Amino acid sequence: MNDTAPGPGSVLVFDFDGVILDSATLKRQAFAELYDDEPEESRRAVAAYLSRRGGQPREVKFRHIEGHILGREAGEARIQALCRRFKASVEQRLLDAPAIPGALEFLERWQGHLPLYLLSATPEPELRTIVARRGLAGYFREVIGAPPDKVTALRNLLARHRHAARDTVMIGDSYNDYRAARSNATLFIGVTADPAASPFPSDVVTTVDLYGLEDALARL
Repeated sequence: MNDTAPGPGSVLVFDFDGVILDSATLKRQAFAELYDDEPEESRRAVAAYLSRRGGQPREVKFRHIEGHILGREAGEARIQALCRRFKASVEQRLLDAPAIPGALEFLERWQGHLPLYLLSATPEPELRTIVARRGLAGYFREVIGAPPDKVTALRNLLARHRHAARDTVMIGDSYNDYRAARSNATLFIGVTADPAASPFPSDVVTTVDLYGLEDALARL
């Protein structure tokens, strides 16, 4: 592990699920379980979609699944009912989920030395509750959830805190995180436990966990 500071003026913006908590898979499972009564072909299509679409608000995912995969009308009442069922299913799992290896150690080392932010597609009130109950709130200058989408939220964060894009690194595990960074001209580091199945372009700097984050930052 590299103990050298990531660099003067570095601003780090972390996704939550799959970057701080090892919770991306359990959230996909919770989504998929809501469709356990569907035919097998539909269940496979839902699982395939969820494996590709990390980092998006749950309403977006449910609208796509209902309309484009299952081919049925889904009004706002149906979408919100699915969101409530998902929240109830996933809440305790998030409280019990382990941290990504190295995440807590990295936050402990750099808290107060670098501006650290949390940016997630999870609804903000829910995100703040989980972060507080997990004892993580003190590590971050700001905890930001949905809405808006990540592209807009990152742009707003940079403007609100007057951070230069060139000094800012988004750290995420999904292509949506990468897209948010690219859209705002920030740097990006991908977190992927299986580099052979990385969702990112081949030139993206990645790390398998946050024990390697300092080294990844040095490679930018």
